[in-house]
Amino acid sequence: MTLAAIILSVPALLYAALKTTAWRRRAGRLTIDVPAFLKFFAFASGLLSDMLFVIVYGAAFYLLLFYKRQSTVKILLPTPDQEALFSIFIGGAFFLKFMDLIHLVIAQCTIDIFFIDWERPRGQTTQPATGTEGKPTSNPVSIWRTYFVANEWNEIQTSRRSSPLFQICCVLFFLKVVGLENLCTYDIYSSTTPDTTEYISEDSKVLRFAMATTLYLVIGSFQWIFFTFIYERFIENNLQNFVDLCSMANVSIFVLANRKYGYYIHGRSVHGFADTDMKNMRDQLKREEDNLCGQRGLLPNSEEQTFEMQLPDKMREQYDRILLPLANAQGRIESRGRPGAGGDSERLTGAYVAMNKFLSAFIDHGLRDIDYQVKDKLLMERILDMEFSDSADQGFLYNDDGHSFDRVLFAGNELTLVLFEVLLFCFVDLIFKDFVLAAIVTFLFMRFIKSIRDSFGRNNLAKKTLVDERFLI
Repeated sequence: MTLAAIILSVPALLYAALKTTAWRRRAGRLTIDVPAFLKFFAFASGLLSDMLFVIVYGAAFYLLLFYKRQSTVKILLPTPDQEALFSIFIGGAFFLKFMDLIHLVIAQCTIDIFFIDWERPRGQTTQPATGTEGKPTSNPVSIWRTYFVANEWNEIQTSRRSSPLFQICCVLFFLKVVGLENLCTYDIYSSTTPDTTEYISEDSKVLRFAMATTLYLVIGSFQWIFFTFIYERFIENNLQNFVDLCSMANVSIFVLANRKYGYYIHGRSVHGFADTDMKNMRDQLKREEDNLCGQRGLLPNSEEQTFEMQLPDKMREQYDRILLPLANAQGRIESRGRPGAGGDSERLTGAYVAMNKFLSAFIDHGLRDIDYQVKDKLLMERILDMEFSDSADQGFLYNDDGHSFDRVLFAGNELTLVLFEVLLFCFVDLIFKDFVLAAIVTFLFMRFIKSIRDSFGRNNLAKKTLVDERFLI
């Protein structure tokens, strides 16, 4: 295993360097600096953890498969020294995956996000003043549509394509009730229902790891297949429903995962407005069903609503310029603990309006020196997850598969979460040799991670979008 780890660590580190290069391009960093080294360490942690996991599980599964039921003894289990090395590999894989998980949560809780409201005032209202003739003013646009979309985004931040509780219960069922745990002894011949009157040797750490990991991965694979090919296709697809909600609310979402890279969900209503009553809303849906209106896509005669973004330098500079007074005003409000004190509320509102106009003009190609082009990614760009185009003067919106924005959500990182659960479960069992305790610790820790992601994600959402956190349920 040591030789395999040394050999496979080379491509893992090279791939980490490639991912770091892609991040530097997306972050607009031309030099290799301290943040670049930190990113490299984060990427390398995840890849090296995956590499160690593959090596250890491959060796353990081979022993589980061929050690039992040997007619003649040809394969032996690891010696105590080899088991110690095995434990070190599992501990190293767990620690590195834990670092990868921390990096994932921090990255998702620090994204820049803004809700673009396409609704425009409709009609005017005259409010007479005392002793004078009233002056007509435009009817205000309701903020409740934006609040509603923000709440839905807040809910899907930690949604997943598998249930950790169901996963752990199924693993315990097969291990404890069915009795697969009894196949993990040093005995060549063993049964799920051993005879208690006969001698039973102690369990092997290697075989326990192999059995638990196999069950966890098999059940997780069945969950993923069910959610992806059955539940999301025939029952409910939360991500697609969210995109449809954006279209009905006339709200687009602008997400920046890095300084110059992010995701765009085009939610502009084909009807021109969404602030209406139930009758008009039903009429709008009926018109769409009968194909009596345009399609929802960003481009004419297109249904593509989700994109990856590569922004030009001027775009990001202007974005930061608008956010600067907003950040200063928010800092004063937080220090005082009184929202709206000293005119800061007006500054926040002004910054929100300015950002909404700026992003709306950018999407409508209404900015003189800042523009973008819609295109498909090249095959190598998709494989390497890197953009080759130069976005110094012009941005690019890349057509995606409909849910690339799930990378800033838990739903798009299911493999990382499942592998961490497996390693945590096996690491606890490796120490205490107790599957029940491992299941309890794994479930509670994943609930803790979810609560951390919920809390900081909600705080970041309120801070970046100016949606009051009290409205995020």
